[in-house]
Amino acid sequence: MMRPRVTTRSKPAAGRTWIAVLLAAAFAAAGVTAAIPTAELRPLFTLSEGLALPSDVAVGRDGRIYVVDSGNHRIAVFQRGGKRLFTFGSRGSGAGQMRDPVGIGIDPSGQVYVADKGNHRVQIFSADGAYVRALAVKVGGKDVAPVDVAVDAAGKTVYVTGNNNHKVMAFSPDGRLLHQWGGEGVNRGEFRYPATVAVGTDGRVYVVDVLNTRVQVRDPDGSFYAVGEWGVLPGQLFRPKGVALDRHGRVYVSDSYLDVVQVFNSAYQFLYVLGSGGKPQPLIAAAGIAIDADNRLYVAEMLKHRVAVFELPP
Repeated sequence: MMRPRVTTRSKPAAGRTWIAVLLAAAFAAAGVTAAIPTAELRPLFTLSEGLALPSDVAVGRDGRIYVVDSGNHRIAVFQRGGKRLFTFGSRGSGAGQMRDPVGIGIDPSGQVYVADKGNHRVQIFSADGAYVRALAVKVGGKDVAPVDVAVDAAGKTVYVTGNNNHKVMAFSPDGRLLHQWGGEGVNRGEFRYPATVAVGTDGRVYVVDVLNTRVQVRDPDGSFYAVGEWGVLPGQLFRPKGVALDRHGRVYVSDSYLDVVQVFNSAYQFLYVLGSGGKPQPLIAAAGIAIDADNRLYVAEMLKHRVAVFELPP
C-alpha cells in the first residue's frame, strides 16, 4: 500500500495570533465550505460539570468517560449518559496527586494511565480511581515532561510522548524503558513538541507532531509516514492536537486553530471534515479526542471547558 512520505516544510508561526484566527475563519467561510467534503455528526450531549480546561478524554470498556480536568489537576469520571460519577486526584506531587495533567489512556484491563506532566511521571489508577503505581519518565537520568500516554492492545507497551525532549518513549508496564525514537527536527521520525499518541490494533503508533503540523505514523518495522501537512485547506493542518482511530482504520485529527476534526483513510488520504448541515462542525480549541466502541466521538474543547459528544456517521 502506497502512503505519502514525510517531507520537510517551512515552520508555521508559533502562538495563536490574529493571522491564525483569520485563517481559521477562511477555512470556515461559507464560500469555502461549499467545496469541503463533510460527513454529518449528530450531537448527543456535552460534559461540563466542574470542568476547567479539559485537555483529553478516554472511554473505558464499561462506557465510563474519563476526562483530564487539567485546570483542577484531577480526572473527572462520567457515566455513558453524561452524569458525573466521581473525580480523583488533586493538585500536588504525592501519590495520586497531579500537577498539570495533560493526557490519558486506558489499558486492556481497564487501568487508567495519566500523563502527569508537572511531576514528570505517568500515574496508574484502577478504573475506580484508586492509586496503583507511578512510572517515572526519565531518559538518561533527566526528567521528561510527559504529554500523553497510550497502551498497546496487548497491554505490554506504554507509549509516552515527551514535551521537552521531542521523543516518543516506550516503557514496559513496570517502568523499564524499552526503546525510544525521535528528537527535535522536521525530518522523518523527528518531532517538534509531540502531543497526543494513539496505538492501532496492528501496532502502528500515531503521534501528533504539533509544530511540524502533521501526524506521524510509525509502523512496527520502524517506517514512518505522515498524515496531513501544513496549511488551511481540506486535508491540511494548522495546529493539530488530538488523534483517534475508528474500527475501520480511519484516522481522526483535531485542530485547535482551525476548530475542526478532519478524517483520513487507512492510506492517510483526506476523506472529509466532520460537520453539520454540510458545513464543518465548529469545535472551540479542540484538544484530545476519543472514539468508543459504539461509534461515538468525544472532543475536549479546552476553552469551552467541556467535552462534546457526537454520534459519528456510519
